[in-house]
Amino acid sequence: MSSSVIIAIISALIVLSMLVSGISYSRQQAMARRQKKISKYRQQSDEVISHITLLLKVDPHFSLITQLQSLVVSALQSAHNLASQDQTIMDNLHIQKQRLEEFKCGQRENEAQDFLETENELNQSQLQLSQITKLIDIYRNRGELSIEKSQAFGTHLKKLRLGLTVNSHLHQAQCCGDNNDISMAQMHIKQAREVIKSSFLEQDEKTNRIKILTNLLNEVKKTNKVIIEDIKKTETKPEEIDKDKKVSF
Repeated sequence: MSSSVIIAIISALIVLSMLVSGISYSRQQAMARRQKKISKYRQQSDEVISHITLLLKVDPHFSLITQLQSLVVSALQSAHNLASQDQTIMDNLHIQKQRLEEFKCGQRENEAQDFLETENELNQSQLQLSQITKLIDIYRNRGELSIEKSQAFGTHLKKLRLGLTVNSHLHQAQCCGDNNDISMAQMHIKQAREVIKSSFLEQDEKTNRIKILTNLLNEVKKTNKVIIEDIKKTETKPEEIDKDKKVSF
């Protein structure tokens, strides 16, 4: 065999090897990109599920919960489309679809509460509710949520945050009163009143609620007793968003 033929064979093998390596590299890159997308979708679903967990604890209504659950299902469906054989994703998708139907029917495992037990819980919930507001803004800016509905959800969250803050202070006031710590009880009532003073409420409602809390404070000073039940914590309840107007992420 002549040297020129040997050189040609060697060159062909080198070219073939380069082609195989190139194809293999491209496949690896494609797999890496696909895995990155899958991880992104799973992370998105996990983050939104954590928001829903909080809302199930503190939001008596289902409109926002249902819309966020739709986002979870959408993210997991996208992950499933990229990894149809992944049993973990498949099982999670099935569970989250089931939860979506439950939320649409107004089903939940627990009753929503209008206060949180500790200041740390309250601070964490306020931070997370702010994150939910930012999430809504993101989908509005993408054009996937109408301005009208984003504003409705924003108002809903503002009322939820206000109610939780006021009610948590008043819950603490009641606890302090039950423990005969009247000074701390008065402090929490004053804090609740200050929150109302700096709130977004209309002036008439704000004035009325400040008056109620001032009367409560005066009664505590007079009797050295704390009775929150009579004013039912004077919360502003977040309104249910019109169910007939569907919101789609």
